[in-house]
Amino acid sequence: MASMSESPSGSTPRRHRRGLHRSVAACQRCRRRKQKCDGVVPTCGPCAAAKTTCIMSERLVVQHPSVNCDCDSLRAQLAVAERRCNELSKKCQQLESRLLETPSSVRYTVSENSSPGPPLPVHTATETISRSGRLRRNPDARFLNRILRPTFSTRRENRSAMSSAWELWGDIAENEVLETDGLSLDNDTYINLAGAFFDRRWPYLPILHRHTFINQHLTPFLAKSEMGPLSNFMVNIVCAIALTEKPSPQSRDKTHRVLFKEAIKDLDMVLSDETIECVQCLLLLCMYGHNEPQSVNMWFTTAMALNLAIGLDLHRKESLSGKDMMSAEMPKRVFWCAYVINCSVAINMGRPLGIQESDISMPLPMQLTDAQLIESIQSPNIEESVIPHVDDTSTFVHIIKLRRINAGVYKTFHSIGFVPTDPAELDRLRSGYFLELNQWIITAPRYMQTLSTFQSTEWFQIAFHHAVLSLYRPSRAVPMPSPDDLRTCTESAIGLISSYSALYARNRIKYTFIAIHSLFLAAVTMLYSLRAFAPLRQELTKPVIQTNISTFLTLFRGICDGRAVGEKCCRIVERLGQSIMSLFDHEDPGDLNIDTEFQTWFGLQAHTFPPKASNQASDAYSHGSPSRLPDVPMDLPWADLFMEGIDMSTADVWSVLF
Repeated sequence: MASMSESPSGSTPRRHRRGLHRSVAACQRCRRRKQKCDGVVPTCGPCAAAKTTCIMSERLVVQHPSVNCDCDSLRAQLAVAERRCNELSKKCQQLESRLLETPSSVRYTVSENSSPGPPLPVHTATETISRSGRLRRNPDARFLNRILRPTFSTRRENRSAMSSAWELWGDIAENEVLETDGLSLDNDTYINLAGAFFDRRWPYLPILHRHTFINQHLTPFLAKSEMGPLSNFMVNIVCAIALTEKPSPQSRDKTHRVLFKEAIKDLDMVLSDETIECVQCLLLLCMYGHNEPQSVNMWFTTAMALNLAIGLDLHRKESLSGKDMMSAEMPKRVFWCAYVINCSVAINMGRPLGIQESDISMPLPMQLTDAQLIESIQSPNIEESVIPHVDDTSTFVHIIKLRRINAGVYKTFHSIGFVPTDPAELDRLRSGYFLELNQWIITAPRYMQTLSTFQSTEWFQIAFHHAVLSLYRPSRAVPMPSPDDLRTCTESAIGLISSYSALYARNRIKYTFIAIHSLFLAAVTMLYSLRAFAPLRQELTKPVIQTNISTFLTLFRGICDGRAVGEKCCRIVERLGQSIMSLFDHEDPGDLNIDTEFQTWFGLQAHTFPPKASNQASDAYSHGSPSRLPDVPMDLPWADLFMEGIDMSTADVWSVLF
């Protein structure tokens, strides 16, 4: 009885009898019948005796992983995280080594960082001190201070060399933006903004290859995997540029400035490598600067991009030797983008061109789409399209041709060091350039449907009229315009304003430094010509002139959407327009002469003409004291314009700024 009372679950384990071998896992039939199974495969003994199918136990079958298993994905993410960790560790070591090279006793102040020149926009004093220390410790970031300064500043000693752009923008600083910690855009927003960039801005400057950007930068950025500083910069700056294409009611949204601030966090790392990608990033900064000129130093950045492109031999066709079509076309596009931007900025600021035509051997890009470049990898014999398409480079190639004409006009008529003095030779050159411009507008590509303003018929008309203004306005080579010159300038100015008005009526023109500057200069040119030559006023009549002025003011206020620069320009044009209207009260119908006294102030106030100029020209255009100002009361607004307002003293502000 005592043995019966012992619990079978005692500490002593139950042992099997000798000679009894238990199978590792019984088959399904033996397990179901609860009988012994010898475990023989593929058919055990009991199943063989019963002549039935033997199905092994699941414990003996190798199980394949489930289709929905995330093991591979997790391993891939782990590998990416490990690589990213190694990269950051290396960068940290590099920064620490550079930090050790800098004496710890050096202290940086805001004044050291901002002098000479204006302080950095947007940033607080603490951020400025931090950036100053970072720039001094990191040689790769030495250009950031210059790149992120305003393009225009009123802190210049020689105000006589300033164009109207400085007066328009010099006292306007970039608006403060909030910190980027609260920025939250979903993936669809990034994708849509990237699409808007390539649909609207890419035709003008095809800096990037769409498929390469999406695969190598946008996709890793959205997946947060293998995203380096280059991808972070490119995605944010591209989206910032695209946001500036928003309709006018949303133009005051500061999201584009937040994205820009996020992009420049990695700018020092982007500039550390002198590659074609670095040139692309600098050009993207310039594209953003077209909308926000006080956030990017356009002159310094465009010159830096062009010089780096030249340093990579992108201006020479020999650099394309041995490359396939894809690898050859992108250097073409990048170089000519740098040329186009540098040409516009240099002419606008009255500074030398970055490169001469005789130094360029790089051919123009082929008229191909980005998809055709991808196909060329498998089919190298792809030919150019004959019919222009919205997705190819037909618009860009046509813009390059215009910029080359503009460069020739600037060098011939407005450059200080190259001024022909033979009137017959000047007439021949001017006629030749005018024929080239007419041929350019006739052969401009036409598109059935396009989202880009730069592919519209009106934009090509704007570019044409602005080039004509540069060709026929008073210049160093021809300071005294003829009546036909003034008539041509008036017609082109009115045509430019009308084309802008047509774009604005379809909500196709946005707030940009380019649009504001070109519109303002066109309006002032029209009023200049009307003031200088009385027959022009009779040809247009007072109601027509009033209509043109009213159209400009409505258009300008609509584009500027209440911004300070818009109101400043509108007040100037309104005052000058009223002075023109007052001339009709005591008009002399017999006066067919050009007002030479007034022409003294036609953008040539501070110019010094070469000694070879005739005495008549020197006397008529002597740069004198305020005693040379007109005495007529209605000319006081013009005197105020030059002495206290927009300084038109340089003749080099008439570049094509689109």
